[in-house]
Amino acid sequence: MKDIVITGRRVRLELYILFASFAIAELVNLFSIIKYDTPWTELFSQIGFVLILAVIIYAVQWLLRLLFLLCSGIVRKIVGRR
Repeated sequence: MKDIVITGRRVRLELYILFASFAIAELVNLFSIIKYDTPWTELFSQIGFVLILAVIIYAVQWLLRLLFLLCSGIVRKIVGRR
């Protein structure tokens, strides 16, 4: 069986993407605090929901990247046959 090697560069890239997802989720939380005029303590008390939202954002963008990869592979096969 062949070993799979994940490079450090790839791990760092995924961590940056996950951190960006968390930052986006935190910004959504901050926006809702400002818009609905709720207490600022919710910035920390709602961290569980922010983490869940960050994971959902990460999963959606991961699926979009996978879809793009599959579509680009199909296009390469079609264009390569000509």
